[in-house]
Amino acid sequence: MSTNNQNGRDAQLPMPDHSRGNDDDGVKKGQSFLGTGHNARDVVSIFLAEFSGTATLVFLGCMCCVTGFGNTPTHVSVAIGIGFTIMMAIIIFGHVSGAHINPSLSIAALVYGLLNIPMFILYLIAQFLGGLCGYGLLMAVTPMKLFTEALETGNGACVTAPHDDLSTWEAFGVEFFITGILVWTCCGLWDPRNSKFGEGLPVKFALIIVGIAIAAGPYTGASMNPARTLPPSVWNASYKSTWIYFVAPPLAGMVMPLIYKYVFRREAPQDEHTAMITRTTEQIKASIVEQHRI
Repeated sequence: MSTNNQNGRDAQLPMPDHSRGNDDDGVKKGQSFLGTGHNARDVVSIFLAEFSGTATLVFLGCMCCVTGFGNTPTHVSVAIGIGFTIMMAIIIFGHVSGAHINPSLSIAALVYGLLNIPMFILYLIAQFLGGLCGYGLLMAVTPMKLFTEALETGNGACVTAPHDDLSTWEAFGVEFFITGILVWTCCGLWDPRNSKFGEGLPVKFALIIVGIAIAAGPYTGASMNPARTLPPSVWNASYKSTWIYFVAPPLAGMVMPLIYKYVFRREAPQDEHTAMITRTTEQIKASIVEQHRI
Protein backbone atom coordinates (compact mmCIF):
# COMPACT_ATOMS: atom_id res chain seq x y z
CA MET A 1 0.00 0.00 0.00
CA SER A 2 1.21 3.41 -0.83
CA THR A 3 0.84 6.57 1.21
CA ASN A 4 -1.23 9.36 -0.29
CA ASN A 5 -1.17 12.78 1.36
CA GLN A 6 -4.30 14.65 0.37
CA ASN A 7 -6.03 17.58 2.02
CA GLY A 8 -3.57 17.27 4.86
CA ARG A 9 -4.56 13.64 5.38
CA ASP A 10 -2.21 10.73 4.89
CA ALA A 11 -4.37 7.91 3.60
CA GLN A 12 -2.16 4.87 3.95
CA LEU A 13 -4.69 2.45 2.61
CA PRO A 14 -4.00 3.68 -0.94
CA MET A 15 -7.08 5.79 -0.86
CA PRO A 16 -7.67 8.46 -3.49
CA ASP A 17 -9.48 11.40 -1.88
CA HIS A 18 -12.88 11.68 -3.55
CA SER A 19 -14.41 13.91 -0.90
CA ARG A 20 -13.74 17.13 -2.80
CA GLY A 21 -15.19 18.63 -5.95
CA ASN A 22 -11.68 18.96 -7.41
CA ASP A 23 -8.86 16.43 -7.25
CA ASP A 24 -5.07 16.71 -7.16
CA ASP A 25 -4.78 16.06 -10.91
CA GLY A 26 -6.33 19.43 -11.65
CA VAL A 27 -9.83 18.28 -12.59
CA LYS A 28 -11.96 21.41 -12.61
CA LYS A 29 -15.44 21.35 -11.14
CA GLY A 30 -17.01 21.71 -14.55
CA GLN A 31 -15.04 18.72 -15.82
CA SER A 32 -16.01 16.45 -12.93
CA PHE A 33 -17.78 13.34 -14.25
CA LEU A 34 -21.15 12.88 -12.51
CA GLY A 35 -19.97 14.94 -9.55
CA THR A 36 -17.24 12.47 -8.61
CA GLY A 37 -14.37 14.96 -8.71
CA HIS A 38 -12.69 12.89 -11.46
CA ASN A 39 -12.73 12.87 -15.21
CA ALA A 40 -14.55 10.05 -17.00
CA ARG A 41 -11.39 8.05 -17.66
CA ASP A 42 -10.41 7.99 -14.00
CA VAL A 43 -13.94 7.07 -12.93
CA VAL A 44 -13.93 4.11 -15.32
CA SER A 45 -10.50 3.08 -14.05
CA ILE A 46 -11.61 3.20 -10.41
CA PHE A 47 -14.84 1.34 -11.21
CA LEU A 48 -12.98 -1.44 -13.02
CA ALA A 49 -10.42 -1.69 -10.20
CA GLU A 50 -13.14 -2.25 -7.59
CA PHE A 51 -15.04 -4.58 -9.92
CA SER A 52 -11.97 -6.66 -10.72
CA GLY A 53 -10.68 -6.64 -7.15
CA THR A 54 -13.97 -7.90 -5.73
CA ALA A 55 -14.31 -10.46 -8.52
CA THR A 56 -10.82 -11.71 -7.70
CA LEU A 57 -11.67 -11.90 -4.00
CA VAL A 58 -14.82 -13.94 -4.58
CA PHE A 59 -13.38 -16.13 -7.35
CA LEU A 60 -10.19 -17.18 -5.55
CA GLY A 61 -11.53 -16.81 -2.02
CA CYS A 62 -14.56 -19.01 -2.66
CA MET A 63 -12.42 -21.44 -4.63
CA CYS A 64 -10.66 -22.07 -1.31
CA CYS A 65 -14.04 -23.16 0.13
CA VAL A 66 -14.89 -25.77 -2.51
CA THR A 67 -14.78 -29.36 -1.27
CA GLY A 68 -13.53 -31.67 -4.00
CA PHE A 69 -10.54 -32.79 -6.03
CA GLY A 70 -9.26 -34.64 -2.96
CA ASN A 71 -9.33 -31.46 -0.86
CA THR A 72 -11.39 -30.74 2.24
CA PRO A 73 -11.09 -27.07 3.25
CA THR A 74 -10.71 -26.05 6.89
CA HIS A 75 -11.38 -22.69 8.52
CA VAL A 76 -7.63 -22.10 8.75
CA SER A 77 -6.91 -22.94 5.11
CA VAL A 78 -9.82 -20.78 3.92
CA ALA A 79 -8.70 -17.87 6.11
CA ILE A 80 -5.16 -18.04 4.76
CA GLY A 81 -6.38 -18.30 1.16
CA ILE A 82 -8.70 -15.31 1.50
CA GLY A 83 -6.00 -13.28 3.25
CA PHE A 84 -3.56 -13.90 0.41
CA THR A 85 -6.25 -13.10 -2.16
CA ILE A 86 -6.91 -9.75 -0.49
CA MET A 87 -3.17 -9.08 -0.50
CA MET A 88 -3.14 -9.67 -4.27
CA ALA A 89 -6.04 -7.28 -4.78
CA ILE A 90 -4.36 -4.56 -2.72
CA ILE A 91 -1.08 -4.90 -4.61
CA ILE A 92 -2.80 -4.84 -8.02
CA PHE A 93 -5.54 -2.27 -7.45
CA GLY A 94 -4.68 -0.44 -4.23
CA HIS A 95 -3.03 2.51 -5.95
CA VAL A 96 -5.99 2.84 -8.33
CA SER A 97 -9.04 2.76 -6.06
CA GLY A 98 -7.79 1.92 -2.58
CA ALA A 99 -8.89 -1.70 -3.07
CA HIS A 100 -11.84 -1.51 -0.71
CA ILE A 101 -13.50 -4.55 -2.34
CA ASN A 102 -15.93 -4.34 0.58
CA PRO A 103 -18.99 -2.08 0.95
CA SER A 104 -18.41 -1.89 4.71
CA LEU A 105 -15.03 -0.25 4.11
CA SER A 106 -16.48 2.09 1.51
CA ILE A 107 -19.10 3.16 4.05
CA ALA A 108 -16.28 3.74 6.53
CA ALA A 109 -14.39 5.84 3.98
CA LEU A 110 -17.53 7.90 3.34
CA VAL A 111 -18.08 8.51 7.06
CA TYR A 112 -14.38 9.23 7.59
CA GLY A 113 -14.49 11.86 4.85
CA LEU A 114 -12.45 10.12 2.16
CA LEU A 115 -15.28 9.48 -0.32
CA ASN A 116 -18.03 11.68 -1.65
CA ILE A 117 -21.50 10.26 -2.27
CA PRO A 118 -21.21 9.81 -6.09
CA MET A 119 -17.95 7.89 -5.66
CA PHE A 120 -19.45 5.85 -2.83
CA ILE A 121 -22.32 4.75 -5.07
CA LEU A 122 -19.84 3.89 -7.81
CA TYR A 123 -17.85 1.73 -5.39
CA LEU A 124 -20.94 -0.17 -4.23
CA ILE A 125 -22.12 -0.95 -7.76
CA ALA A 126 -18.65 -2.12 -8.80
CA GLN A 127 -18.21 -4.31 -5.73
CA PHE A 128 -21.54 -6.13 -5.93
CA LEU A 129 -21.31 -6.65 -9.69
CA GLY A 130 -17.71 -7.83 -9.35
CA GLY A 131 -18.62 -10.31 -6.63
CA LEU A 132 -21.51 -11.76 -8.63
CA CYS A 133 -19.33 -12.16 -11.71
CA GLY A 134 -16.48 -13.66 -9.69
CA TYR A 135 -18.69 -16.40 -8.25
CA GLY A 136 -20.30 -16.98 -11.64
CA LEU A 137 -16.83 -17.52 -13.09
CA LEU A 138 -16.04 -19.99 -10.30
CA MET A 139 -19.19 -21.98 -11.13
CA ALA A 140 -18.26 -21.94 -14.81
CA VAL A 141 -14.89 -23.63 -14.18
CA THR A 142 -16.00 -26.04 -11.42
CA PRO A 143 -18.06 -29.24 -11.83
CA MET A 144 -21.67 -28.50 -10.87
CA LYS A 145 -21.88 -31.66 -8.78
CA LEU A 146 -19.55 -30.10 -6.21
CA PHE A 147 -21.97 -27.21 -5.69
CA THR A 148 -24.92 -29.61 -5.53
CA GLU A 149 -23.18 -31.75 -2.91
CA ALA A 150 -22.32 -28.66 -0.87
CA LEU A 151 -26.01 -27.69 -0.83
CA GLU A 152 -27.08 -31.19 0.16
CA THR A 153 -24.65 -31.36 3.08
CA GLY A 154 -24.75 -27.73 4.19
CA ASN A 155 -25.66 -24.22 3.12
CA GLY A 156 -23.68 -24.27 -0.13
CA ALA A 157 -20.12 -23.69 -1.28
CA CYS A 158 -18.75 -20.49 0.29
CA VAL A 159 -22.18 -19.48 1.62
CA THR A 160 -21.81 -17.61 4.90
CA ALA A 161 -24.26 -18.66 7.63
CA PRO A 162 -24.10 -18.59 11.43
CA HIS A 163 -23.29 -21.79 13.30
CA ASP A 164 -26.40 -23.60 14.50
CA ASP A 165 -25.35 -23.14 18.13
CA LEU A 166 -25.42 -19.35 17.82
CA SER A 167 -28.48 -17.25 18.43
CA THR A 168 -29.37 -14.60 15.87
CA TRP A 169 -28.07 -11.77 18.03
CA GLU A 170 -24.89 -13.60 18.95
CA ALA A 171 -24.15 -14.00 15.24
CA PHE A 172 -25.06 -10.35 14.68
CA GLY A 173 -22.67 -9.29 17.43
CA VAL A 174 -19.81 -11.36 16.02
CA GLU A 175 -20.16 -9.85 12.55
CA PHE A 176 -20.53 -6.34 13.95
CA PHE A 177 -17.43 -6.47 16.13
CA ILE A 178 -15.11 -8.26 13.72
CA THR A 179 -16.10 -5.80 11.00
CA GLY A 180 -15.51 -3.01 13.50
CA ILE A 181 -11.98 -4.30 14.10
CA LEU A 182 -11.39 -4.37 10.34
CA VAL A 183 -12.75 -0.83 9.98
CA TRP A 184 -10.58 0.44 12.83
CA THR A 185 -7.60 -1.13 11.10
CA CYS A 186 -8.34 0.99 8.03
CA CYS A 187 -8.92 4.08 10.16
CA GLY A 188 -5.54 3.50 11.76
CA LEU A 189 -3.98 3.29 8.31
CA TRP A 190 -5.76 6.50 7.28
CA ASP A 191 -4.59 8.31 10.44
CA PRO A 192 -2.02 11.03 9.54
CA ARG A 193 0.25 9.93 12.39
CA ASN A 194 0.65 6.53 10.76
CA SER A 195 2.18 7.91 7.55
CA LYS A 196 5.71 6.76 8.44
CA PHE A 197 4.73 3.12 8.86
CA GLY A 198 3.55 2.25 5.38
CA GLU A 199 6.07 -0.44 4.44
CA GLY A 200 4.65 -3.89 3.78
CA LEU A 201 1.04 -2.85 4.34
CA PRO A 202 -0.48 -5.41 1.92
CA VAL A 203 1.15 -8.22 3.90
CA LYS A 204 0.17 -6.71 7.26
CA PHE A 205 -3.41 -6.19 6.14
CA ALA A 206 -3.63 -9.74 4.82
CA LEU A 207 -2.38 -11.15 8.13
CA ILE A 208 -5.00 -9.12 10.00
CA ILE A 209 -7.71 -10.62 7.78
CA VAL A 210 -6.30 -14.10 8.37
CA GLY A 211 -6.29 -13.59 12.12
CA ILE A 212 -9.89 -12.36 12.21
CA ALA A 213 -11.07 -15.13 9.87
CA ILE A 214 -9.38 -17.90 11.85
CA ALA A 215 -10.98 -16.63 15.06
CA ALA A 216 -14.50 -15.90 13.80
CA GLY A 217 -14.78 -18.31 10.88
CA PRO A 218 -16.31 -21.13 12.97
CA TYR A 219 -18.90 -18.70 14.35
CA THR A 220 -20.32 -16.93 11.30
CA GLY A 221 -17.94 -17.53 8.42
CA ALA A 222 -16.31 -14.17 9.20
CA SER A 223 -17.79 -12.40 6.20
CA MET A 224 -17.41 -8.71 7.19
CA ASN A 225 -18.33 -8.02 3.57
CA PRO A 226 -21.80 -7.95 1.97
CA ALA A 227 -20.24 -8.12 -1.51
CA ARG A 228 -18.59 -11.41 -0.53
CA THR A 229 -21.78 -12.83 1.06
CA LEU A 230 -24.26 -11.93 -1.68
CA PRO A 231 -22.83 -13.88 -4.67
CA PRO A 232 -22.76 -17.39 -3.13
CA SER A 233 -26.21 -16.82 -1.62
CA VAL A 234 -27.69 -15.70 -4.94
CA TRP A 235 -26.05 -18.32 -7.13
CA ASN A 236 -26.98 -21.13 -4.70
CA ALA A 237 -30.36 -19.68 -3.65
CA SER A 238 -29.28 -20.17 -0.03
CA TYR A 239 -30.31 -17.38 2.32
CA LYS A 240 -30.01 -18.64 5.90
CA SER A 241 -29.81 -15.52 8.12
CA THR A 242 -28.38 -13.59 5.17
CA TRP A 243 -29.83 -10.34 6.54
CA ILE A 244 -27.26 -10.40 9.35
CA TYR A 245 -24.45 -9.94 6.83
CA PHE A 246 -26.22 -7.00 5.20
CA VAL A 247 -26.91 -5.17 8.45
CA ALA A 248 -24.14 -5.85 10.97
CA PRO A 249 -21.05 -5.13 8.80
CA PRO A 250 -22.45 -1.92 7.23
CA LEU A 251 -23.57 -0.75 10.68
CA ALA A 252 -20.02 -1.24 11.93
CA GLY A 253 -18.85 0.68 8.88
CA MET A 254 -20.98 3.63 10.00
CA VAL A 255 -20.35 3.57 13.75
CA MET A 256 -16.69 2.64 14.13
CA PRO A 257 -15.20 5.40 11.92
CA LEU A 258 -17.06 8.02 13.95
CA ILE A 259 -15.60 6.68 17.18
CA TYR A 260 -12.09 6.58 15.72
CA LYS A 261 -12.37 9.98 14.04
CA TYR A 262 -13.51 11.86 17.14
CA VAL A 263 -11.75 9.88 19.87
CA PHE A 264 -8.45 8.61 18.46
CA ARG A 265 -7.56 10.58 15.32
CA ARG A 266 -5.08 13.44 15.57
CA GLU A 267 -3.14 15.46 13.03
CA ALA A 268 0.46 14.39 12.53
CA PRO A 269 2.89 16.50 14.60
CA GLN A 270 5.14 18.72 12.48
CA ASP A 271 8.82 19.13 13.10
CA GLU A 272 10.33 22.62 12.85
CA HIS A 273 11.55 22.17 9.27
CA THR A 274 8.16 20.92 8.03
CA ALA A 275 6.37 23.69 9.87
CA MET A 276 8.53 26.32 8.13
CA ILE A 277 7.79 24.82 4.72
CA THR A 278 4.03 24.67 5.25
CA ARG A 279 3.65 28.18 6.66
CA THR A 280 1.42 30.38 4.56
CA THR A 281 2.50 33.74 3.13
CA GLU A 282 0.19 35.51 5.56
CA GLN A 283 1.77 33.73 8.51
CA ILE A 284 5.26 34.67 7.35
CA LYS A 285 4.27 38.34 6.87
CA ALA A 286 2.65 38.42 10.30
CA SER A 287 5.80 36.96 11.83
CA ILE A 288 7.99 39.61 10.16
CA VAL A 289 5.70 42.42 11.34
CA GLU A 290 5.80 41.06 14.88
CA GLN A 291 9.60 40.90 14.82
CA HIS A 292 9.81 44.56 13.67
CA ARG A 293 7.54 45.60 16.52
CA ILE A 294 9.91 44.00 18.99
